[in-house]
Amino acid sequence: MKGDNKREFTRYTALIVIMIMILTAITSRLIFLQVVKGEEYKEQANNKSIREIPDAAPRGKIIDKNGVALAENMQSYELVYNRTDESDKVFFDTMDKVFKILDDNGETQQDELELKINPFRFEFKSNDASILRSLELRFKKDRGLDGEIQRNLAKNKKDKLSKDEQDKIVDEELLKMTPEETFNKLVDLYKIDKKYPLEKQRRFMLIKDSLKMQSSSQYKPVVIASNIKKDTAFKFLQMLNDLPGIDINTQPLRTYPNGELGSAFLGYISKITLKDNTNVEREKYEAKGYDISSDYIGTTGIESVFEDRLKGSKGGKIVKLNKLGRVIEELGSRDAYPGQTIQLTVDKDVQKAAEDALDKTMADLRANPYAQTGSNTTNATRGAAVAIDVNTGAVVALASRPGYDPNWFAAPGGLTSDEYKQLYPNVEEFAKNFIQQRGLTSYYSGLSEEDVLNKLFPVDKSIKDKTVRRDIHDVIPKPLYDYATQSQSIPGSTFKPMTAIAALESGVITPDFGVDDEAYFDKGTGPGGRVYFTNDGPNGWVNLSKAIEKSSNPYFMTVGKMLREAFGDDILAKYAYKFGLGVDPNSKVKPSTGIEIPESFGQVFNSWSLKNRYSQTYLWSTMEKLKSGEDDRGNKYSSLDLYDNDADSDKIKTAKSDLKKAIQDSIKEGDKAFDKSNYKKLISNLIQLDPQYSGKNISDKEISSMINTIYYTAVSDANSQIRAPFNIEDASIGQGINQFTPVQLANYIATIANGGTRYSVHLVDKFLDANGKAIEEVKPEVVEKTDVKPETIEAVKAGMAAVNEKGTAAEAFKGFPMQTAGKTGTATISLEQESFGRTDTAMYVGFAPLDQPKIAVCVMILDGGHGSGAAYVARDIYEAYFHINNQQSNTQNSGQ
Repeated sequence: MKGDNKREFTRYTALIVIMIMILTAITSRLIFLQVVKGEEYKEQANNKSIREIPDAAPRGKIIDKNGVALAENMQSYELVYNRTDESDKVFFDTMDKVFKILDDNGETQQDELELKINPFRFEFKSNDASILRSLELRFKKDRGLDGEIQRNLAKNKKDKLSKDEQDKIVDEELLKMTPEETFNKLVDLYKIDKKYPLEKQRRFMLIKDSLKMQSSSQYKPVVIASNIKKDTAFKFLQMLNDLPGIDINTQPLRTYPNGELGSAFLGYISKITLKDNTNVEREKYEAKGYDISSDYIGTTGIESVFEDRLKGSKGGKIVKLNKLGRVIEELGSRDAYPGQTIQLTVDKDVQKAAEDALDKTMADLRANPYAQTGSNTTNATRGAAVAIDVNTGAVVALASRPGYDPNWFAAPGGLTSDEYKQLYPNVEEFAKNFIQQRGLTSYYSGLSEEDVLNKLFPVDKSIKDKTVRRDIHDVIPKPLYDYATQSQSIPGSTFKPMTAIAALESGVITPDFGVDDEAYFDKGTGPGGRVYFTNDGPNGWVNLSKAIEKSSNPYFMTVGKMLREAFGDDILAKYAYKFGLGVDPNSKVKPSTGIEIPESFGQVFNSWSLKNRYSQTYLWSTMEKLKSGEDDRGNKYSSLDLYDNDADSDKIKTAKSDLKKAIQDSIKEGDKAFDKSNYKKLISNLIQLDPQYSGKNISDKEISSMINTIYYTAVSDANSQIRAPFNIEDASIGQGINQFTPVQLANYIATIANGGTRYSVHLVDKFLDANGKAIEEVKPEVVEKTDVKPETIEAVKAGMAAVNEKGTAAEAFKGFPMQTAGKTGTATISLEQESFGRTDTAMYVGFAPLDQPKIAVCVMILDGGHGSGAAYVARDIYEAYFHINNQQSNTQNSGQ
């Protein structure tokens, strides 16, 4: 028994000893980890003591042909906040001190948060309703404001809804959230005490929001204020010990030394904005090394197109911070490398002359709105001027007015409210003033001012619970819109030299061919067949040169008629394509002038484009009549709805699509594509499929009436107009469906001026490295040799020379010490244009000098009236380019 007791005692003793040893080891290790190494491991676990401080690469310069800087960089000081546990504890007290120092020294806090106060509103950089909707959703989802909606949805009926249905509900609920509600939710999210005044709440929010928008793995310094003065920076440096987390960095700041000059082609940089509601955009930027929360990127123009060349390679330092956010150790670094310099073909002085001349001419037109017969130039607020080297295609000047100052976007303080309103005006406010100033209610008997507002500036119904109006008649000036490359305008009489070339080259006329211009043209028999040109007056007997000089509409409409009779509707387009005025829609040719920045490419009249345009326009007209249940002759029948509906099944969608395609075919091809039995089959099929017709007992007689409506609209009206001679007759004087950009028109004139060689238009001359050494040069590129006969070119040039010497532009070039050539144009946009506040577009094209042309120009002034006024802008461009000192005042004159 004693032996057994001894063995039992030994086992328990051993177990206790072992347990004591294990517990002692664990306790010792815990003491070591928490006390001895506690601070070190706390910093490592926090992962906020080790930071990367980015070093932005100096953005490459943009210079003009003579090396003058158009966009460059300046070194600036920026105030930043490094977030740590310690600095976060005193965040609000620290920022109170920071705000006071900034305010006392006249500095501006960086403010790029689109959510504004006083009044509460969003200021997104767009006027487009669909983009505004997308940006608002992106803003709210990025900040997690959809989370509560998702959770409520999950509690109720999430399992019963498809993913698309869920997303739709969430989006609708988010859009119902007002700016004020959004602000208050963010105040709660960022734990901002509401004891602070509203303004200060938002100042705290700016910094908290920047921290929120950082990637969870980044923890980079957040910029509080940029481009602060040197003295202010030193004051902060002296007080760093009292401002946990605050530091001063240096940063290259993008600057545009000439302000608005060249903004149309330079573009601007801005903070990255994600437009879609997926992570695709985010991942695309992050893959290229961008920090979505802070980096700036080229947004438009040269800045955007050549972003990869301009941005350079980002550098940075890996540093260790102490608990107050101070750098205590540099662990590694890499140098930033500057972006490439882009040298343009543009001449700064010629560019300035073009912009100044446009501004002055438009101001004169607005100041004297009734100086021209038949035009009200009150809204002459928008225009463009392009000058091109005729022997290379290089752009010498590209002006779009109104312009904007790219520095507004580069300045880290963000757009001021005044700048924002100038760039993105409130359509409703503008519209009400515009309607009153122009007295537009007088054109609409029985309609109130509100009715006219809704008619001319309708509410965009794609955004629910919001009042966003559309400028459907394009009357509001858009500073961010490039009128030189994007605005397609009817060319008016500036197209007549093209008609002359087509007629001479095809052998329809000779330069001596003449017409008795009695100020009218007979388009056909019957009422409205004779078109009068009362503003022009009769010009008597005119040959080609005289017709160009006097801009004779009867002459060129006669020539258009002759071209059609000899070669059909597409003969005019055949030659216009050679000069860059459109492309054959059935070819594989890329529709482009070659210019590097985005452009809209216009098209000349041709039968294919005309058919497609009419097929869409008259399809809408047919659908409207069918839905109304009544045709133009008063015959009534059951309503037939061909409009798309979200509730339509796939079979109904197909049935509607088949019927609409049949209507479009009838519009394009007329009787040969119209089959009554097929229409009856298509309509009957739709009626059987669509539940909205259930129980209506639509009779065969009604279906027959529907088919008659389709016939009279699609065939008798639309197709007969497609086949009518007046289309090419109108096109021959630059009206109808002809539409081109100023860049296209300038290049067409350059092709005439140099004898028939069309060059690719280009803005870039060369790319340089950071040391100014050429990396790549852009060589002139011949797009097409038109092979137009020299005598054809000379005949057209003679007429254009007469325009400037004694014709419609003679007043503008009186006393000019150089022979030039040109053509004015007065482009009517609509027969009802005055009723919605528009008037003719003033156009001018030309080249100089006459004997050995160097540059070609195009000037366009929307709502500028007669084209002779635009010629003064061309004169100022020539003076700058050829260094001509002109003492004669540039006075706005009326004329054609």
